[in-house]
Amino acid sequence: MKIGKLTNEQLSDLVLSRLPALSSSTVVGSDIGADCAWIDLGEQMMVISSDPVTAGGMESGTLTVHVSCNDIAACGVRPTGILIDIIAPPSCNPEDISKIVEDASREAKKIGVDIVGGHTEVSESVNTFIVISTAFGLIGKDHPVPLGHAVAGDSLILTKTCGIEGSYIAAKEHSSKLASVPAELLDKAASYSSLISVVPEGVITGNLFSTSGAKNDRGYRLCAADLLHDVTEGGVLGAAYEMAHISGLGITVDERLIPITEETQMICDTLNINPFRLISSGSLLIATPEPDRVLEALAKENVQACVIGRFTEKEEGFIRIDKTSGESVELTPPEADELYGMI
Repeated sequence: MKIGKLTNEQLSDLVLSRLPALSSSTVVGSDIGADCAWIDLGEQMMVISSDPVTAGGMESGTLTVHVSCNDIAACGVRPTGILIDIIAPPSCNPEDISKIVEDASREAKKIGVDIVGGHTEVSESVNTFIVISTAFGLIGKDHPVPLGHAVAGDSLILTKTCGIEGSYIAAKEHSSKLASVPAELLDKAASYSSLISVVPEGVITGNLFSTSGAKNDRGYRLCAADLLHDVTEGGVLGAAYEMAHISGLGITVDERLIPITEETQMICDTLNINPFRLISSGSLLIATPEPDRVLEALAKENVQACVIGRFTEKEEGFIRIDKTSGESVELTPPEADELYGMI
């Protein structure tokens, strides 16, 4: 099988179709594009998500906190706790494990999340670090919640730029392949650890009540964002596709509107990879019928964001407008992330 995430078809056939039925307390469970489970606790709701870092090398400690906490923030919820499992290769030394733990602790402190447990072992089953994190957050009945799917006509907003995490990993772990990239640009990309969290924009958006005043069937008032999704494997285009797929809609994404930094562009050009398909923890996609309100709220907190597309009726299909030609072409499902082309 190919390295990387399963295709949507494989995920549906090999995994999702074989899971047992959910209990009544699980409001949202596993699905394509659904990164978090929502558990009804009565007066509160728990949002929980788990993610591995498999290609982060010695930067896995920095990344692991953000990849799962970003999923919680992409529900409009502030993460409160995290568990971390570290599987180390026999070739590592004690200082390597300490570095991963110290990096994770530093990042957790930055975003105000507690590391409440986990597991650490050395295993000959791996030849590089695998670090898995599980994060959770709690909300009460007075907190707005996303609808859970996009609606035709919703705008698609992207925060920050594309390829953030991939650029960071490239600069930190694969600099030997980037000798032609100016040192100052590599240094900028190597500082992207400060951009990898989407907790600020997720919480800002998640605190905006919908002007409609509508509630969901559990009695929670709806958020101004119908659906949020952090951009991980598969990049901006992959995440946008997943949002439309889970919503049963079509989508049009305009590549010409997707922001990209000079350093990310040069890294991608040098490695011959597509920045729009490159893992980008640190970017958040937001489907909303109220784009001006969301953009205004983000701008007040100095979060860069812009509209890059819109959701359409299913019959209109999955479309991307090519950055170079300006032509409308098919937006294909996510496959193995461009990151794996660096390895």
